[in-house]
Amino acid sequence: MSNIVFFTYGSTLELNGEQFEAGRLTEELLNLSPECYHPLHDRMERITDLEERYDREEDIAILWELNEEMATLCQELRAYAVFSLIIDKEDDQYFSVVRELTQQHSLFPQEKRQPVSDEEIARALEAASAFKLENTPPEEEEKFFDLFAPPTDDDGNFDYAFRRSVGITTETWMHYRGTITRYRSYLHDLRAFIPTIRHFIKFFLSKLKENTPENYAAVLHGFYYDRRTANKLIVNPIYYDGDCYRVMDNCSVSYVPRELPNGRFVIAQAHMTDSLQALMKADFMLALNCGHNIRRCLICEKYFLVKGGHHTLYCEGTCPHDKRYTCRMYGTVDVQKELAKDVPKIRIKLQAFERIQQDKRRGVITEDECRRAKDYVRDQLYEALHEHDLSVDAFAEQVSSESVYRACDITRKTKPRGRPPKKKAGETP
Repeated sequence: MSNIVFFTYGSTLELNGEQFEAGRLTEELLNLSPECYHPLHDRMERITDLEERYDREEDIAILWELNEEMATLCQELRAYAVFSLIIDKEDDQYFSVVRELTQQHSLFPQEKRQPVSDEEIARALEAASAFKLENTPPEEEEKFFDLFAPPTDDDGNFDYAFRRSVGITTETWMHYRGTITRYRSYLHDLRAFIPTIRHFIKFFLSKLKENTPENYAAVLHGFYYDRRTANKLIVNPIYYDGDCYRVMDNCSVSYVPRELPNGRFVIAQAHMTDSLQALMKADFMLALNCGHNIRRCLICEKYFLVKGGHHTLYCEGTCPHDKRYTCRMYGTVDVQKELAKDVPKIRIKLQAFERIQQDKRRGVITEDECRRAKDYVRDQLYEALHEHDLSVDAFAEQVSSESVYRACDITRKTKPRGRPPKKKAGETP
């Protein structure tokens, strides 16, 4: 099944009967690391190579190998919630039938490994038509039977028994190539959606002073329509080998009443699309409209969903530096003071914070400049904790007031010191 059908209502997205808070599916995909994605990409590269080879040679052995790669890719994608729901179980049955057909053909002599001829397909279709007419109730005998329609069973599903009877044909191969194209589009949408939304979070959402749906919409408008940022931060075919983040998607929308599991009724928006990208954008944009935000933890660097306008910097996951604490606990001042006894770099970070705070109290820097400076120091601390060859003295120099203010483009406001000079005789006040 190539169409993706999902429903949105309130702050909920429903996909294949499962309900998710808006933004949850996006949160999971944003945490898809390069180490996890590269095996998927490499497998699709092998599938593409096998597809081209089978087009040239029509060797059933190649199709068997191709089918095994597709079946494995299907299972690997299902490790993620969105794919476990949009990839129908019918795909497993389809790959199983093709595996059965290619294994059977591998037992035949080489000269018998030819695709079924068009005459054999026609005979099979005529037999299926005759069988249908013989078994149709009298009142339905006059109905038109479309010989060219894809063979289906009584429920409208793909007729695997028919495919077993005719074997690997040109029509079968074209249908299989459509399945490959669908899986290829999944990976394309991952490459387009994930980097684009990561850039939007890093350079726009994380810089907001006030987290509100209106501000989210305002910065998204600038992200989409400012040509300078769009060219640099949105995945487009000029810079990313044909991958493209689309601002507009093909998606049909209708309004339907639905009964929820708790017995309540809502009028939901029903979306139908063949694009994973459209589904993920609906999830993310619904989250922004509901006041949800996705941030990146400064400690473990994983993305996490924030409901409300909180400027949360740390997630609730286990801290990678100390399993005794969550990232949020690790990021608090009290815990850092305790850990600073054993970690000199954390102690230096706290001292840098105190200097910045003191400058703010004196009025030589603004509140916004104070926040920017502290964010910069936090980033430097994270890098310093991962760079074991970085000395404590070198880190202290990185977070000195001069270095921090220079990096953040902050200029201290000078204030007059001491008593004002005495006025000379004859000068007017």
